[in-house]
Amino acid sequence: MGSENQDGEQPSEVTVVVNIKIKPGCEKDYDEWLRRFLAVLERKVPGYLGTTTIMETIEDSTVRHIIHRFRDKASVHAWENSQELREQTEEVNKYSTPYLQKATGLETWFNIPDLKANVLPPPKWKMAIVAFIGAYSISSVAAYILRLLLGQQMLLFNLFMNIILVIGLTYFAMPLLSRLLRRWLYPKSL
Repeated sequence: MGSENQDGEQPSEVTVVVNIKIKPGCEKDYDEWLRRFLAVLERKVPGYLGTTTIMETIEDSTVRHIIHRFRDKASVHAWENSQELREQTEEVNKYSTPYLQKATGLETWFNIPDLKANVLPPPKWKMAIVAFIGAYSISSVAAYILRLLLGQQMLLFNLFMNIILVIGLTYFAMPLLSRLLRRWLYPKSL
């Protein structure tokens, strides 16, 4: 059994995303810092689950998206308010600067298969195929069940169909399909 919080509920995993751009000529220093930083996380941070580092593109390999996973909000809060993080941030600022980017595409639905690798998102056509498989599967089953329950009430049918589709894709279909099809989605990273 997993540990429970004070309310008797299972704690939920928390993801922290940090986007940086490595300063010109500091790539080696940054990579060395990152190795030390990840070792500190693994040794000293209760509730730390792992990190994924993603390179922006091959053309601009100085942009990194660092995705840290923690067991719960309390673990993140303790880490974010630690002296250790302040010291690590001060050091990495010598080699990099924050970089803001919004993720708006299908790539936000895909899990990265290897927590230690620099992995590019799969091509959009592959993401579209996987999203279609998930959406078709969920919508087919949901439509059948909703028609039995709601009949011809189109407003309620559409409302529940969209709720089921979004929740089903986000929490079930896409994580499952990205794991099952990871060799096809990320052939160079395995």
